[in-house]
Amino acid sequence: MDKLRALQYLVKVADTLSFTRAAKAFGVPASSISRRIADLEADLGVQLLHRTTRTVRMTEIGARYLEQVRGALAQLDDAEEQAGRHGSTPGGTLRISAMPGYSRLLMPALVAFGDRYPGILLDVHLSDALVDLGRDQIDIAIRGGRLPQERVVARRLDPNQFLLAASPDYLARRGTPRTFDDLRDHDALLYRGPNALLKWQGRDEDGWHEVPVAPAFISNDGASLLAMACRGRGLVLLPEWALKDALRCGELVHISLDRPLAIGRGGEAGIYLMYLQTRYQIPKVRVAVDFLVEQLGSNPPA
Repeated sequence: MDKLRALQYLVKVADTLSFTRAAKAFGVPASSISRRIADLEADLGVQLLHRTTRTVRMTEIGARYLEQVRGALAQLDDAEEQAGRHGSTPGGTLRISAMPGYSRLLMPALVAFGDRYPGILLDVHLSDALVDLGRDQIDIAIRGGRLPQERVVARRLDPNQFLLAASPDYLARRGTPRTFDDLRDHDALLYRGPNALLKWQGRDEDGWHEVPVAPAFISNDGASLLAMACRGRGLVLLPEWALKDALRCGELVHISLDRPLAIGRGGEAGIYLMYLQTRYQIPKVRVAVDFLVEQLGSNPPA
């Protein structure tokens, strides 16, 4: 039995939940896919898939086995790609995971990257959820927050400074807050992260603490919060890079309080580009990291 081929088939069936689609991807009959996986199950002595006439899904033990197999296959693919493309033009599929709100800055950079490296296929996933670069087979991840503690290389693109803002119309109607206490009398547009609502944090002489505000709108999409703020629906607390255009054209006004206000309680906050050091040796990853850090680092394009 060709175990490597069987493992590749298993991964594709798990991803597509279909023998037919997996067979199409490999250009072989569906019966070949099914037979190879059955041989693998017999060799292991366990059932990896639940099969019916209409559906296919992983068993519990199959899911655990697959999680370990993915990492091994990814390492093998990396080794083969690194050896096969040594000294050659970068190519292949580059998988990038980034925050949805950052896409406004990221996409123009990726267009320019695609023009320079047409042989690289970009596979971009927009999500705020945390990723495991190895397990999720992601080449590059861009996330905001504190300096990651995982075993990854993290290059800071932006300090991710948060600014409080509102539309001129809103401020004319409700007044301009100057203190934390003033915020109690205003409507707040709040961001919901992957796991919880992100509360506003203020710092005074006693340190950081939650600042109570009255939510008027909640969303997990920064662009929606920005749009609501521009329509005069309340105060918004977003990164400077997200507010820059609206502040420049006057749709929003920056509000300065007497004390620092942020999302989170200090630390080395920022927008980080992250990758595994071992994958940096692969040409497509190396050129992408260098290009994106150059394009987006410190002073993102307007």
